[in-house]
Amino acid sequence: MTLDNDGTSAAGSDQPDDCSRAQARLARDLIRQCDVKGVLHTHTHGDDGAHSLSAMVATAHEIGLEYLGVSDHLLAGAEFQGLDEDGIERQRDEIEDLKDRYPGFDILQGVEVDADADGGLPLGEESLRKFDYVIVSLADGHHLDDSQQTRRAIRVVQNPLTSIMSKPVGDLMLRKPPVPLDMEAVLQAAADAGIAVEIDANPQCLDLNLNCCLRAQELGVYLAINPNAHRAARLVDYRHAVEMVRDAGICCNSILNTMTAEELR
Repeated sequence: MTLDNDGTSAAGSDQPDDCSRAQARLARDLIRQCDVKGVLHTHTHGDDGAHSLSAMVATAHEIGLEYLGVSDHLLAGAEFQGLDEDGIERQRDEIEDLKDRYPGFDILQGVEVDADADGGLPLGEESLRKFDYVIVSLADGHHLDDSQQTRRAIRVVQNPLTSIMSKPVGDLMLRKPPVPLDMEAVLQAAADAGIAVEIDANPQCLDLNLNCCLRAQELGVYLAINPNAHRAARLVDYRHAVEMVRDAGICCNSILNTMTAEELR
C-alpha cells in the first residue's frame, strides 16, 4: 500500500479488505509458544549447569517439548569447565539411554564454543564435526570496537562449522552495555551463509533487539529462540521470548526450532 502526502491510501476502495485479509494471514503465521518443538542451548553439570542431563530431559519432556539439545562447553582454550573427550563419549552414551527411557522424545548433542578475538574457534574441524550442531558465542567482546566486533561476527557466520551464532552484542545485557557492531552487515553475512542467529531468552540477556529480529526475518535468516538454560527450571524461558518476538511480527517459519529434530539434522 502507498500513502499520499496527507496519509490517506492511494489504493482503491477495496484496500481495507485487502489489508484485513493480510493482517489475518499474518496473525495465523505469527510464532506461538506451541510452535516451538525444542530448545538447543542448554547446559548440564558436565559443564557449568546445575542439573544432570537426565533432569534437563525430564523437565523438557514434562513441559511438552519434543526434543532437547544439550550444548555444554568443552575443555579447550580458556575454558576451565566443560567436557573432555571421555565426557563427550559418556554424554553420548547417556543420550542413547535417555532416548530409550523417553520414546518419541529426541536429544541432540551440540556444543557451545567461544570465538576468539578474531572470530576463530578454539577447536578444529575433526572435534566439532562429532556434534549435531555448533553454537558459537561472541560473549567476550566488550574490549573490541565496532569494526573489530563486526569482523569477528562475520568471520564466525562464514565458518562452515558454525550452526548458530550466539551473543553477537555480548552477554548479560542487564549488567553490561551492548557491544557495538554493524548488525546489518552481520545479518547479511548470516543470510548469505545460511547460519542461524540466536535470541537468548534468558531474562538477564534478551540480547537481540526486536528491530534486529525483524531485519533478520526480512533477510531470511533463521532465528533460534533458546533459553541458555543452566538449570531445569529455566527451560521455560523460551516462552517469554516467543511472546516478545510475536508482538514484533516474527513468523513461525523464521524460527529455527519450530522444526522437528529430524528436520534440523
